[in-house]
Amino acid sequence: MNIELWKPELPELETIAFLAPCLTMWILGFGGLAAWLKLRRGLRTGDTRKLFHFSIFFLATYVHASYGPPGVNLLGCLAAIYIGYCLLSGTGNPLYEAIARESDHPRRSLHVLIPFLATAAGGILAISLFGDFAVFGFAICGIADAVAEPIGARLGKHRYRTWNLPGCAESHRSLEGSLAVFAASFITAVILQCAGLTPLLPTSISGSLLPALALAAVATLAEAASPHGTDNFTLQVAASGFAWGWESLLSPA
Repeated sequence: MNIELWKPELPELETIAFLAPCLTMWILGFGGLAAWLKLRRGLRTGDTRKLFHFSIFFLATYVHASYGPPGVNLLGCLAAIYIGYCLLSGTGNPLYEAIARESDHPRRSLHVLIPFLATAAGGILAISLFGDFAVFGFAICGIADAVAEPIGARLGKHRYRTWNLPGCAESHRSLEGSLAVFAASFITAVILQCAGLTPLLPTSISGSLLPALALAAVATLAEAASPHGTDNFTLQVAASGFAWGWESLLSPA
């Protein structure tokens, strides 16, 4: 297990020369796709926003596994430039409209900025505290949180009130959305093991799936208890921390 405090470092110049254009095309490609689906196909902003969310976290999971924290730092810099452009462009810009919910009016930009800052802070903390297990935070936050809102918006009939930041409007989640978080987190944990990215779960099919079930429960509770816009932070830290804790403290030697 490799744990080392996060450092504001980037890959070597040769790696940047190859990786930066690829990451940029990925970000612009999914940003453009989200904008097209919103403006041309009439998808809800919640759906296009989560599509972009999933694309970034999916990429972060791959980059972390392949290039380590410096690669993720490079991705974060490019994502910051993209988000900054969207916020500066504001209402009417297709890229902005694809990620800024109408329901967050009159603080649409604030609810784009807060999740981005929460994502950055969560990633830095997860890498610093839990090293390689940060991959759990990237993957589960990217997949579980991405499916929760679309499912909750369409199927969520049993709603409950959630904590919120001071000065923000009241927000709710649904039991159906939380169930989606649980299922997605469990499946993600199993996929990570099958991909050989972590020793958290046994490789044998007959082995116990208790760690994955427990991790899914932790992720679900973290998402449910998070104030609106902060679950990108809490999910990353909770999932990474639990995976690290299980492997370090609970698994047999």
